Amino acid sequence: MSQLRWGADAPGDMAAARERLIDAAEACFQRFGVMKTTIEDVARMAQVSRATVYRYFAGRDELILGVLLREGYRFLKRLTEHIAGVPELNDALVEGVLFTIRNVQSDENLALLFAPETAGITTSVPGASEALFGITAEFLRPFFEAARANGTLRACVDVDEAAEWVLRAILSLVSFDGLHARDDAAIRSFIRCFLVPAILSETVEGLAPQTRARRRTPLRAR
Repeated sequence: MSQLRWGADAPGDMAAARERLIDAAEACFQRFGVMKTTIEDVARMAQVSRATVYRYFAGRDELILGVLLREGYRFLKRLTEHIAGVPELNDALVEGVLFTIRNVQSDENLALLFAPETAGITTSVPGASEALFGITAEFLRPFFEAARANGTLRACVDVDEAAEWVLRAILSLVSFDGLHARDDAAIRSFIRCFLVPAILSETVEGLAPQTRARRRTPLRAR
């Protein structure tokens, strides 16, 4: 890799170069906004030429997609840690959706994925919607397949469509406040009442104690 393109601190391979440019793009998005950032901005932030950026990314849309995917996987790692101690899937859905909403509201990087002012990215950038739904389905699929195996997933529910429904619910809850603001307890109640029953055949709370033991829906797929 030419030292002239990167200076003395040149990345060692293509993957490292792409990561460096994604870092630069993320910094530009935070500084200028996603839709106002140009390839020239990213090149300047990375201290390379525009031609160098184009060696690794076809254009700005591909850079946006790179940032979206990386931030998505980073967040899913935090989400996994957050719900690791929740044994029931219905409770994990409630806590996971609430955790996502609160993180979007407080994390400027995660806002690139879900915030209302950048929501148009998933429709304007080719492949962004598919990528976002894809990583959501990848994350949730093992849990929903476990629910199907033990009979708590509704019979009419497709696993990938259930993951899509969860993501759509999150996007809606983040984008619109509704008739009134809700605190954490109210959001939990809202999700448990409307989202969970759309996916699971019955909540654990509604089962008799002996049935609850038989039909426990584990957080981790066995």
